[in-house]
Amino acid sequence: MTQRSKQAVKEASALRLDDQPESAADSREETSASSLSWKLRLEVALADHQAAAGTLSGLISALSDMLDATVFLLGPTGQVISRAVSAGASTSAIPTLERLNEAERSIAVGAPAGVVRVPGARAGDTGYVLASIVDDGHLFAWIVATVEGPVSVANVRWAVDRAVVHSRAEFVSQRRLARVAWNARANLARQMVRSTTYDADLRACAEYLGVDLTADRVIAFILERGRSSGSAVDAGRLGDLLSEDLHVDILTVRGTEGVILSIEAPAGIEDATVIARCKAAVNQGLDRMGDRFAVAGISSVTRPGQLRRAYREAFEAARCLDRYPSDTNRAIACDELGPARLLVANSNEQSVRMYVYDVLGDLLAGGVANNDLLRTLQEFFDSGRSVRETAVRLDVHENTVRHRLGRVHDLTGLDVAANSNDQLSAQTALLILRLQGHHAVPGFERAPR
Repeated sequence: MTQRSKQAVKEASALRLDDQPESAADSREETSASSLSWKLRLEVALADHQAAAGTLSGLISALSDMLDATVFLLGPTGQVISRAVSAGASTSAIPTLERLNEAERSIAVGAPAGVVRVPGARAGDTGYVLASIVDDGHLFAWIVATVEGPVSVANVRWAVDRAVVHSRAEFVSQRRLARVAWNARANLARQMVRSTTYDADLRACAEYLGVDLTADRVIAFILERGRSSGSAVDAGRLGDLLSEDLHVDILTVRGTEGVILSIEAPAGIEDATVIARCKAAVNQGLDRMGDRFAVAGISSVTRPGQLRRAYREAFEAARCLDRYPSDTNRAIACDELGPARLLVANSNEQSVRMYVYDVLGDLLAGGVANNDLLRTLQEFFDSGRSVRETAVRLDVHENTVRHRLGRVHDLTGLDVAANSNDQLSAQTALLILRLQGHHAVPGFERAPR
């Protein structure tokens, strides 16, 4: 065989993993050279993609082309991060991660690439090569490659293992960059809450991180209560969930008692709407995370340079929920509590409870018969002490509202229609009942009017 013929055979063998040498006499030498050439080309292709933009998808695409197979990059729970289908692959479908892990020869996390066969997945399949991408005990993703035709399974496993090495380096690099960026944004948020004026250094940092210092913001404080040692709210994930829901910039920082979220308020939207959206997003975010312990306080919409006050508002609101927990309240806005939140958040709990009975004790002692009086009283304050609006909300005649307010005066001595001190006393006592989730008083979960 001439030198030119041998070179042609080597080049043809390098194109497909399952090609056979033309001469039986030179089969061992040709196969070894072909395999070495193919592995070298794969390593070069993976290294080239690791240095380019879109690294993960590029690595998966390169692996698919070299194996002439379908390759998937799956997240830890099975979601598709990236996939690639070569021209020679027969299909782009693979079994779910659950089925792959339930197969007879499932692959352990952190183990080298192995072959998994899923009964009934597809007729004629040799199997799937599966490997996990793990660093320091953290599972980043899974690589799944189909094994089709007369391809060398050993080579596919080697190729997937090499792809794991390159992908792990990319995941680790992205994690480091994400931590640096998160720490920088957290430090910026901390300085914004502490500062009443923004100096040149703070403005430069905000510009570099793409944060608008001129925007109004809402502070959400997540109070971590009732937790075992070492347990904490996943601040980064909660911030990401809220950002996806609200489509605004959110700065997240962990404080000594909980998590602070600095939420950008969109321009051109009423403050009440912004607060309602923030409250709903926090509730939904905690639910999606499965967090049963945390409670949240939401500040009012605050201008730049006044976030210290917003932080106090949010913290006091969260403290109110923490001290008087109920099954219906997970997040509450300071605007819903009013100035009485300062008393509720910082006073002796037993003294506050006794205050409620001192003010509304006769109404509470009356049982079900006085439920209409309590509800009417709450609606009266929610409507801005308007008898007409209260009647509309309760769907009763205005004279009925006046009669019920008269009954409140007879039972408690509170002249809520005319005396400002009595109004403040009644509103504060009703606030405690609402926090406790009293059945006769409308709760905070309803939309504000």
